[in-house]
Amino acid sequence: MGKRVLVVDDNRYTADSFARLISLLGHEARPAYSGSEAVKCTADFSPDMVLLDIDMPGMDGYEAVRRLRQDPLHSHAIIVAVTGWARQEDQRRAYDAGFDLHVAKPISVERLKELTAMLRPTDPRTTTAWCR
Repeated sequence: MGKRVLVVDDNRYTADSFARLISLLGHEARPAYSGSEAVKCTADFSPDMVLLDIDMPGMDGYEAVRRLRQDPLHSHAIIVAVTGWARQEDQRRAYDAGFDLHVAKPISVERLKELTAMLRPTDPRTTTAWCR
């Protein structure tokens, strides 16, 4: 079974672009466009890593990570806060909410490679699937 990455951002272009790039790096990736959609997608996708924007309308990243952490099926997932909020207090709040890592936007391709290097590559023929 391959490693799976869920990319969550209310900016569809960002979520879709990162999901495609992650697929090119050898992982199965899905974009989601809200915190609530991320929580729903994890039920059937069971990601190994979640790149989760914090500042989203409706359910923000803090609430989404709390909900994901409540489900023991997702205890193995590395959940990364991807945000423009980069102050030390923002980082502390992210860790307190349940994030494993905090990464400030914009994320370079090199930084994305570093993050996904935490996962073992899967079959290079994997494709991007959409959460729906």
